Amino acid sequence: MHLAGPLGLKNDHAYAAGYWKAFEQFFGPQNAPIVKAMLLARNDKVDTGTGELDRVCFGLRQTMSWLAEAIERKAIEAAGKELPRPTPSRPGRGKRTAAT
Repeated sequence: MHLAGPLGLKNDHAYAAGYWKAFEQFFGPQNAPIVKAMLLARNDKVDTGTGELDRVCFGLRQTMSWLAEAIERKAIEAAGKELPRPTPSRPGRGKRTAAT
């Protein structure tokens, strides 16, 4: 719910259905329940709430942040919402090192 919360999708049934569908697509129908159970067992209370989806999403962010974001993006799309595109970083605007 890291990406979806600010979009008002916390209690959206289409988002939840899209999340679990994307979750199963990424992990497969046999592995998804195992991964879900492991994440739920590890995360009782998280920063976005106490629901299963909150806890699983948090666990994925802690262990595989790139995957957590990919699943959330697919679920947001399934709910008919659109995330704003990230602003591309400007070249040459980063920290300078001794070599530069």
